[in-house]
Amino acid sequence: MGKKYIYLSLIFLVSFNAIGQEPKRVVIDSIQELIDISNDLTFEFKIKESLEYAIKAANYAHKLDNDYYKGHAYYMMGYNYSVLVDHKSAEKSYRNALEYATKAKDSVLMLWSYNGLGSVYSDGYNNLETSLVFYNKAKDLGKILEMDEEYMTPVINLAWTYIDIKEPDKAYPYLLEAEQLVTKTRDLRGYCEVMYLQGRYHFQKGELDIAKNKFNDCLETAKQHDILADLSYVFESRAELFQKIGKMDSAYYDLQAYQNYKDKLYDKEKLKQIEVAKISFGVDEYERQLNVAKAEKEYQEGITRNNKIINIISIVGLITLLGIIVFVYREYRIKEKLNNALKTKNEQLVEAKLEAEKLAQAKSQFVSTISHELRTPLYGVIGISSLLLEDQEILPKHKKLLGSLKFSGDYLLNLINNVLRISKIESQEPEQIKTPTNLYKLSQNLLNSFEYQAKSKNNQLNLDAPKDLPETVSVDSLGLSEVLVNLIGNSSKFTENGNIWLRIKVLDQTNESLTIRYEVEDNGLGIPENKKEFIFEKFSQLDRESNKVEGTGLGLSIVKNILANMDSQIYLESEEGKGTKFYFDLTLEVINEIEESNLKNDENDNSKSYHKILVAEDNKINQIVTKNLLNLIGYDCTIVENGFNAIQLVKKEDFDLILMDLNMPYVDGREATKRIREFDKTTPIIALTAAEISEVKDECIALGMNDLINKPLNKNDLKTIIKKNLKT
Repeated sequence: MGKKYIYLSLIFLVSFNAIGQEPKRVVIDSIQELIDISNDLTFEFKIKESLEYAIKAANYAHKLDNDYYKGHAYYMMGYNYSVLVDHKSAEKSYRNALEYATKAKDSVLMLWSYNGLGSVYSDGYNNLETSLVFYNKAKDLGKILEMDEEYMTPVINLAWTYIDIKEPDKAYPYLLEAEQLVTKTRDLRGYCEVMYLQGRYHFQKGELDIAKNKFNDCLETAKQHDILADLSYVFESRAELFQKIGKMDSAYYDLQAYQNYKDKLYDKEKLKQIEVAKISFGVDEYERQLNVAKAEKEYQEGITRNNKIINIISIVGLITLLGIIVFVYREYRIKEKLNNALKTKNEQLVEAKLEAEKLAQAKSQFVSTISHELRTPLYGVIGISSLLLEDQEILPKHKKLLGSLKFSGDYLLNLINNVLRISKIESQEPEQIKTPTNLYKLSQNLLNSFEYQAKSKNNQLNLDAPKDLPETVSVDSLGLSEVLVNLIGNSSKFTENGNIWLRIKVLDQTNESLTIRYEVEDNGLGIPENKKEFIFEKFSQLDRESNKVEGTGLGLSIVKNILANMDSQIYLESEEGKGTKFYFDLTLEVINEIEESNLKNDENDNSKSYHKILVAEDNKINQIVTKNLLNLIGYDCTIVENGFNAIQLVKKEDFDLILMDLNMPYVDGREATKRIREFDKTTPIIALTAAEISEVKDECIALGMNDLINKPLNKNDLKTIIKKNLKT
């Protein structure tokens, strides 16, 4: 929005005799001088000092009970908070300024305050409807005052807001009026802003040549008068115009220019951030001083009123009245002390709560960042080892080593997922995704994945399942797999030269449902009686004294929470030195053979068709892995390294599906999807992300993506999600 300038011309000298606290001292600096100094410091980005002078001015103004200076002091405080992007504090200060400006009948200050509130609601809260109300009030005041300089700012802000909400016809009359005002006042920055807004207006109306001329006019004027850096956002809008008319080289040049001029402003921004860090230690004290000044004034007014009452009542009975006053005063002082103590405690509790929230947020961000950084290289390790294992010509001894490498990668990935899951499992209930599943094959595959670990400890793995087990049931296979992996892995840790059994027992069966019991039993170390409850707690591990622990101690805690989400619970039987058995029950829906046959036929028909896939991925190793995985499952693909290239290729060629990495240089996956959806509403887009899906899902769906999948990818999950989205 347009920049607000402040200058007050009257200077008043105030002595402490008027305040009544230091009769022999004379105030050297007037309130007016304090406000002027505060105003000058804001333009040097010395926000701490500026706010200090504004608060001093407010203190003196409250002691004098001068509404005029109260209003101007609070306005300066609001302006400083706006620079610090503390919108709540800015709104509070602007409202105080408006209150005292109204009492003082200072129409100019009322106009500034309305304009400041409009900017808070527009830039801070993104509440454009409320901002329009305040800007209109400021405009109406400016029209009454007949002051072109003051009237111009809300008119420009109204035009800007209507352009932002893409209502160009409503913005047009304000643009015409603003052009007349900037010409009349010879305001160069205002003129450039009006040319910029007119360019955006004609762009929204589809009048591209006129829009380009307006942008060019703005940039030429800004360049001549050395204000181009402050108006660098014009390059961004002109780049969008060039892209619209197909001049990609010019669009790329303007985007570079926009970035370069943004970098020139870095020093100012850096200064502002330094001031933010400095001021966080001092602002609370200044505001407390201001509150003390208010309380002092209110207390003195109360004493004056009480004295008048005392004088009247003293005629009736002075002695009785004095006794009552002493008693009341004592009670008042006691209550005041209690209230002050309670207020101090409340402030401490609020500060402690804010600090705890900051620490929790920092922890969550740290876990998410570490997850992303670990998953990215794991994509290469797991993906390449999986691809090599698909090679039928690889030597058996190399295949064994690759199996060990993949097992280690999978184990590390599972460790990362466990840490993330336990950090979120208490704040949100995990989502169940039920799929048609063959319980026997699922159990066999899970048991086979521990074969290498079992051989290293000379253990025998055994699967015991009834022959008449239904072939297909509906179950959250991912959740069930995670439960069994943790239980089998737990048995493998504490068993050597022994046996591990995975059993499936049918407890009840009908045509529509099946109730089963899963048991995982070993003849290993067993669990002492006093440790049986302890092992289900987070980060609990046995045999710590001998340093034979493995893993994070999260497995059984995760098992307990997953089964609770599946309406089940984990049971334990164990005797130290003889072994351990975990078991749980599940009631599942049976899928009949006709439905299963139809499902298989659909999948077979889908796999035969030819599909062309675009992959947007900047990491070279990830490109190789993804391309080979797609080739293995029967898809052709084209790879680009950033979102900008993806946009250009989608415009030129037709693709059946797009795999879009979220984090890429120049134009990331989010921005690329947003721009693609402007001209292509139908091509499915699947997000590739190393972050937790729950953290980015809502944002990606809102941008127009159809689905999300976590990195590192595996062949089956990639095949499933592609088939799912190609059907729609």
